[in-house]
Amino acid sequence: MLPRLNLNHLAVLDALAETGTLTAAATRLGVTQSAVSHRLREAERRLGARLTRRAPGGGVTLTPEGDKLRDFAARTLGELARLEREIEARQSGDRRLVRLGQATYSRWHWLPDFLAYLAERAPELTVDLSGEATARPFTSLAEGAVDVVTVYGRPAAMPRLRWFRLGSDPLVVAMAPAHRLAAERIVDSRVIGDDRLFTYPISAEPGFEWEALLGRPNAPLRNVRAMPTPEAAIDLIRAGFGVGLFSRWAVEPEVADGTLVTRATSEEEFALDWWTVMRDSDAEDSPAGRLAQGLLAWSERHRNPLRTLGFETCEEPRKGR
Repeated sequence: MLPRLNLNHLAVLDALAETGTLTAAATRLGVTQSAVSHRLREAERRLGARLTRRAPGGGVTLTPEGDKLRDFAARTLGELARLEREIEARQSGDRRLVRLGQATYSRWHWLPDFLAYLAERAPELTVDLSGEATARPFTSLAEGAVDVVTVYGRPAAMPRLRWFRLGSDPLVVAMAPAHRLAAERIVDSRVIGDDRLFTYPISAEPGFEWEALLGRPNAPLRNVRAMPTPEAAIDLIRAGFGVGLFSRWAVEPEVADGTLVTRATSEEEFALDWWTVMRDSDAEDSPAGRLAQGLLAWSERHRNPLRTLGFETCEEPRKGR
């Protein structure tokens, strides 16, 4: 059975969700407003359901039924556009665009060194960065907004994803050199006490909460302050306003220039496994596969993690899921 809607209908719903008006949606799609109205009415007629409604301040919003279709449209249109670019690039022999994302941290101090390495290993690739993956790594992969992401944690039982272990990096407490806790060798929840502990969104995906990684604190954390990004937390911590938990590589620029120091969270060092993840549907010789393999090879080559995302512990065999 063929679906009642086609890509034109899905594109209209996606554009309306993004712009909120028929006029703006038409501009985005490069068609007339009457064409947008016609496609919308046709979609509603074919389904026998209202897909939009007037917004209180003007314009339109999607109904719950329209929202469901729009979610599907965003995934479908993004994946189709990605496949089109890949096929076109293969046919023309042009450089291939591949999008890279990183969960949690918008810190790219390691990128120049990696790109220099990749230019020698896979000169046909052009790497673009995707900010969407910072908060939504797996959703961004599924929707086609990004081709490869780096994440930490444990491989989740998620279909259509392939995981490759990059290595391990310690979880540390970061603080200004003059902070009172800098005199401590181990900084855990008992030592933190009433000091400010700045937290930040680690991911919108399930299974990546701090508690899931570390377990419950051994003493109550009484002064927890949520910040919108890790970078905001780093600025406040560097100014001496509190402490924060980070994967060590994320604060290495500040440690290197002496504006932050780090301390272990326990006697037994707690390390986070970092992974590069791609869609299982992408072949090993696809742009995504070449980028993922490039990350693995580059990380293995760099035993000194300072200034890079190369890790100290990479003994396990390189393998997928």
